[in-house]
Amino acid sequence: MRVKNVIIFLILSLSIFITIWGILKMERHKNQIIKVNITLKNNCELIDSAFMVSSYPEEKNAYFENKRAVMYLKRSSKVQLRANNKYEGFHFSSIPVKVEKDLILEANCSDEGRLEDIFNSLKEQFKD
Repeated sequence: MRVKNVIIFLILSLSIFITIWGILKMERHKNQIIKVNITLKNNCELIDSAFMVSSYPEEKNAYFENKRAVMYLKRSSKVQLRANNKYEGFHFSSIPVKVEKDLILEANCSDEGRLEDIFNSLKEQFKD
């Protein structure tokens, strides 16, 4: 009977250890800083410098040079294409996306393009 209790205790202890180790490993992965290479695909009749990239939750901004921007962000971050803050009166924002090492952010200024982006985002969010 005593040996059985010891075995059960060891199995439970090992299970708890593995669970905690897995959670810590996932957290470490989410908080890992990666280099994010962002490419602008500008489908608007505006100059590329009209746009910038913002990150969440860090609230960092990056500006495009030759359609490219680089940011160093946590894997759990999201980025969003926005109107460059140096141009007052111009408002633009895309749907935030999770960071990856290489991203293409597309600027769609037409209503049709913006609606397509919204529907694609909803499909991605609610897919099985």
